[in-house]
Amino acid sequence: MTVGRVLVVGAGLGGLTLAHGLVRAGVDVRVYEADDGPGERSQGYRIGLAPPAMEVLRASLPPRLHRLVEVTSGSLTGPGLLFDEQLTVLSRDLEGPPAEARAVDRQVLRRILLGDLGDRVAYAKRLAGLTQDAEGTVTARFADGTRATGQVLVGADGGNSVVRRNLAPEVGLVDSDLCGAMGRTPVTDRFLRLVPGRGTMVKGPGITLMLGRMQFGREPSEAAAEIAPGLDMPYRDSYVRWVLLVPPEHPAATDPGRARDDARELVLDLIDGWHPDLRDLVRSADMSAVGRSKVYDRPMPSWPVGRVTLLGDAAHLTLASGGNGANTAMQDAARLCASLAEVDRGERELISVLGAYQDDLLERGNAAVEFGKQALKRFVPDTAASQ
Repeated sequence: MTVGRVLVVGAGLGGLTLAHGLVRAGVDVRVYEADDGPGERSQGYRIGLAPPAMEVLRASLPPRLHRLVEVTSGSLTGPGLLFDEQLTVLSRDLEGPPAEARAVDRQVLRRILLGDLGDRVAYAKRLAGLTQDAEGTVTARFADGTRATGQVLVGADGGNSVVRRNLAPEVGLVDSDLCGAMGRTPVTDRFLRLVPGRGTMVKGPGITLMLGRMQFGREPSEAAAEIAPGLDMPYRDSYVRWVLLVPPEHPAATDPGRARDDARELVLDLIDGWHPDLRDLVRSADMSAVGRSKVYDRPMPSWPVGRVTLLGDAAHLTLASGGNGANTAMQDAARLCASLAEVDRGERELISVLGAYQDDLLERGNAAVEFGKQALKRFVPDTAASQ
């Protein structure tokens, strides 16, 4: 007995990793994405992928796409620096990702993950509802009036997951009372000196600025043209990513707004008097990639086991301070893929497998949520300690 068709709602990193793994395992899969196309909105900044996540990509992706991940990724070796606001070195041993981890750009990685899936991915499919019937199928209903039917549905639709609201409508986001302002600035020698290694933290009075370098091993569009001809990959400059957590008492913490220039000016106002290199870093940002948003997380309780399950942020939304959201989602994808492949080979029974997957997902995912909360204390001690 095969597992049948798997419907994946959400074309983020976790959902696309799952789709590739299922294709490789010979399982029928379709992905439904709410966005109108792959480039409709920004998909984040630099992230660090630990060795287990890199191994998931190696096992899931076609060789040429995995090679593209490798050659475009950047190093996370070197010191982790802690500065004060005038760039006085306070420590050269700041905790960070393991040396074997790799820096990847989230948007570039998503473009790579979309490669070779072709018409298995459908866009402008905003989930309106879903039903499970007694015959062993799940039907997804989309806002455009279309439907899709399969034997399993996986909610990989992010922190505001519609699938999660159907499974556990009582579970909401947990507000951290913080707002993050963020951006990326094209690299120069001057700005790279601020981040010579795996990451830099700048501690000012009541404010923390986090810096990370995304220095591509090869420029992504050039590498894609050689390694994966036909893959849609826009040109991307290497950059320094910066993130500032707005203090809870600041008006922007509760009213984050949307204006990109407002976000940059907010950061410049908060770091007034800081070292000129830091102010110029923010001032020189790529304005297409500046923004701010509220910071949430959410642990997840169990839900009734059936043919609908969750993956990644849809199940366990973690604070960015933990740096483990994408890594955890990829582990979810690998474990769910392996389990569904066993069902497809007739080795295990579907509902039993999904129940075991849920237990594992919640144990690992909720631990990742807690790790993010504890890590937040490095950035905002008083706020994190009170949660």
